[in-house]
Amino acid sequence: MPIAKNSPLYQDEKAVVNRSSEDYRAWPIFWLAFVRLIYFSIFERALSNYLYFVVDINESTLGIITSAGAIAYIFAPIIGQVITSKIGVRNAIILSSLVTPLLTGAQMIYFETWYLIVCRVILGLTLGLVWPNFLNLLSKWQNNSNIERSNKNFRNFNFSWNFGFIFGLLIGYIWAFTWNDYFTMVISWSLSFLLIPISFFLKKESRTQHLDGASERQLEIFTSEENLKVNSYPKSITPMIVYPILVSWLGILFLATSKSIFLFSYPVFLKTFSHPSYLTYLVQAGLQLAQVIGLTWINVMKIYRRKISILVSTIAVIMISMSILFIGNIWYISIITMIVGLFFGLIHGTAMKIMLEYGTAKNTAKYSTINEILIGMGFGFTPIIAGYVVEINIYAIFIFIVIFGLLILIILIYLSRNIKKGKIR
Repeated sequence: MPIAKNSPLYQDEKAVVNRSSEDYRAWPIFWLAFVRLIYFSIFERALSNYLYFVVDINESTLGIITSAGAIAYIFAPIIGQVITSKIGVRNAIILSSLVTPLLTGAQMIYFETWYLIVCRVILGLTLGLVWPNFLNLLSKWQNNSNIERSNKNFRNFNFSWNFGFIFGLLIGYIWAFTWNDYFTMVISWSLSFLLIPISFFLKKESRTQHLDGASERQLEIFTSEENLKVNSYPKSITPMIVYPILVSWLGILFLATSKSIFLFSYPVFLKTFSHPSYLTYLVQAGLQLAQVIGLTWINVMKIYRRKISILVSTIAVIMISMSILFIGNIWYISIITMIVGLFFGLIHGTAMKIMLEYGTAKNTAKYSTINEILIGMGFGFTPIIAGYVVEINIYAIFIFIVIFGLLILIILIYLSRNIKKGKIR
C-alpha cells in the first residue's frame, strides 16, 4: 500500500533524499580549476617561448620537453587513484596543491633538457591527484543532484578552467609584451601558491555520503509505484549513455592530438616568419575562447544534435588542417587557429558529457580515469612527433591530422549509426 504523502514517514524519506542532494560543496573545485589554469597557461606558454626564442633549442628538443609531463600523465590517473584510495580525495587534492608550486618553480632554475624533463615528469604524475578527482566528483555529485544543478555544475566547471586559461593568456600577453617571457614565468609561478589555501576549503568528506542504515531501511519500505521515481531518479539525468563510450574516447583522443599540433606548430610559424613570441598568448587565448563557446553550446544542445556536432566538428578540423597546407600566410594561420577552437569545444563537450554520465550511471571513476589517460596520450606523444616532423617540413604535420581525422570520422559514423532522431528526445 502506498504511503500517504502527508505522513511523517514520507517526509522523512523526502528529507533523506534532499540531504543527499546537498551533501557537497562544489565551489572550491571550480576555483581550483580556475586558478590552476591561470598559472598553468601563462607558465607553460612563457617557458616554451623562452626555451624556443631565447635559449634557442631546436624543435625536436622542445617537443620532448613539452611532452614529458603529458606522457607522465598517461600513468598519473592510475597512480593518483591508488594514492587517493589511501588518503582520500580532499587530502589528495591538498597534496597536489602543496607540491605544484615547488615543482613549477624548480623549472626556472636550470634549463638543461634532462633536468626539465625530470621536473615535468614528476609534475605530470602529481596531476593524477587533480583532474581525475575533479571529474569523479562531478559524476558523483550529478548522481545526487537535480537536472538543473547537475547542468550548472558541468557548466561552471567548464567555465572555470576555460576562463582561467583565457584570462591567464591575456595577462601573460601583457606581461610578455611589456617585459619578457622569463619575468612572466616568475609572476605566474607566484600565482600557483593560491592553490594551497583554496584546497583546504574542500569538505573533509568530499565523496557523497552513503545513507545510514536506518535511512536505507526506510527507503526500502517506501518503495512503491507511487515513489519509484525517487529511486530511479539518477537514471533520468544520464541520457548520453545512449552513445557508445567509444565515441567519447575517440573524440577526446582526436581533440588532444589535433589541438596539441595546432598549439605546438604556431610558435614555429611565428619564428619562421620572424614574428614576436608574445603573439602566441593572444592566438592561444582566442582558441580557448572559441572552445568555451563550443562547450557552452553543447550544454544546451539536444541529444541527437550532439551527434551531428561531433561529426561536423571532426570534418571541420580536417578541412581547416587541409587549408593550412595550401594557404601558408601567417595571418590566415593565426585566425584559423583561433577559429578551430570552436570545433574543439563541440568535440570536447560531447565527449565530456558522455564520459561523465557513464560515470554517474555506473557509479565508478573508471571512465574519468580512462578519459585522462587518453588526454595524456594525445598531448604527450604528439609534440614529440611534431617536433621532429616540423624540422623537415612545418606543414607536413597537418597531413597527419587529415589522415587521423578521417579514420576517427569513419569510426564515429559507424558507432553512432543507431543514434537516430526519432529514437531519442
